[in-house]
Amino acid sequence: MLDFIKDLLKIGLITFFKLIIAFIIGTGAAAIVCWYYSIPLAFSIVGGFIVLGVWLALMSDSIFD
Repeated sequence: MLDFIKDLLKIGLITFFKLIIAFIIGTGAAAIVCWYYSIPLAFSIVGGFIVLGVWLALMSDSIFD
């Protein structure tokens, strides 16, 4: 039982860190675009959410697979 919990926690942490990295990359890319076009940097957070949305949509087991 303890091995199952360890494996489950390991998979959860790996997925969580992948989500965080994808969010950081999306936010950073959007920040560069915002800076280039003189848009307020507060809008760069939208890029992180877009990347997360696309990533979650592509990794999920849905009817579109």
